[in-house]
Amino acid sequence: MASNESSPLAGLLVRAAVVRDPALGFVLACDPKLAAADVDHTISFRWKSGVFNAGRAKYSAIALCIVERPEYGVVKVSASGVYSVETPSGIAVSNLFRDASPARSSPRFGDLRSVVAIDGRAYAVGFEGMVFRLDGPNRWARIDEGLPESFDIEALDGFSDDELYAVGFGGQAWARVNQVWEPLDVGVNTVLTSVHCSEHGDVHAAGHRGVLIRGRGAMWEVLPQDMKKDIWGLAWFGGQLYVSTLSGLYRLVDDLLEPVDFGADPPKTTYRLSAANGVLWSIGAKDLMAFDGVRWSRIA
Repeated sequence: MASNESSPLAGLLVRAAVVRDPALGFVLACDPKLAAADVDHTISFRWKSGVFNAGRAKYSAIALCIVERPEYGVVKVSASGVYSVETPSGIAVSNLFRDASPARSSPRFGDLRSVVAIDGRAYAVGFEGMVFRLDGPNRWARIDEGLPESFDIEALDGFSDDELYAVGFGGQAWARVNQVWEPLDVGVNTVLTSVHCSEHGDVHAAGHRGVLIRGRGAMWEVLPQDMKKDIWGLAWFGGQLYVSTLSGLYRLVDDLLEPVDFGADPPKTTYRLSAANGVLWSIGAKDLMAFDGVRWSRIA
């Protein structure tokens, strides 16, 4: 367990992180002074069994995921489309917008917002209705035909390539079933920042002012909450849904959000969540915490 002061992340701001198992995860961070000066950069960390190994890049990665197809690796993306695919075979760095096919009949210029692994593949989404799937180290397939330019996407998840869910501004939500996108009426009009497809078959989405919804296909329900903070992260762990805001973590119990007790060393910052193979990470700008189902421990 590392304290904030002794951590290699001390003095940096964490942008994103993803966990693979209790002994392995990856972190994207930045130097706040360089970020304030609009200097493109990323400080990446591979965390293995308590040891951080750092690397640097000259682009500003905002999101990452771990993929298994077409081979094991880590995919990182920036808002501007610059990406890297890091595998045992090597590192490919390029621009997603240039590499994606088929070409558009008319250009779109939105930023990328997130990247997620679904069934082992990376999917990147962004503003102006953009969705891409990574099919090879330098091959992105554009799979957003039918989505309107007015759909500013924040997040995507799915059960497979045949059933994807995208959410974003204005409470907009769309589903891609058997390669066809259809709009969903989910009963809200606030910004939806997160969506998660659980192993139990439910889809949860969440966003600003504590909005939390659940459904699948055409059937959706709003789960009213007293908590009105903006929600930025969702994860399914230990048979429960975990929900993250910028100032606390919650879990859904009987359709109501209950605060999570971190114990004697609570984080000062929370933001996103990542869960895999028996471990849940809480990812804040200055805190990285791990939960094994029994107790929380500090990674940084």
